[in-house]
Amino acid sequence: MEKNIKTLLILMCVFSGLIFVSCEKDDDVFVDPVEKFLGKWKCEEDSEVYGPGYNYDVEITRNPGNSSEVLIANFYMQGSREQAIALVAGSSLIIQEQTICDDTIIIEGSGTYSNGEINLTYTANDGADLDNVTARYYRD
Repeated sequence: MEKNIKTLLILMCVFSGLIFVSCEKDDDVFVDPVEKFLGKWKCEEDSEVYGPGYNYDVEITRNPGNSSEVLIANFYMQGSREQAIALVAGSSLIIQEQTICDDTIIIEGSGTYSNGEINLTYTANDGADLDNVTARYYRD
């Protein structure tokens, strides 16, 4: 009889653990990791060369040539025709060394997506100045 009670208690503990699940809503669930980065963003940027508080718009689209990459238009406030390429790895962006603005600015950096925002750190080198930049992308 005592063995049956112990078995019953063990089974109750196991099943009660299965019953209690989190009901917290997760707003940032994306099947495709690139999807969360896509769209129009506001940018707040702090630059060692140009100073703090630069605000401008960027647009992130999927790279048609590589489904795990995005194109960031108006990167470093260089105009909507200028696009930086970033590799998406989960919630991270990796901006490998590349040139933008008619091959005059070398950029490189990384960023993360968290709580509906993208935070980036990168360098921009125009041959005269090496600029260390932090940027926050957010939606209105």
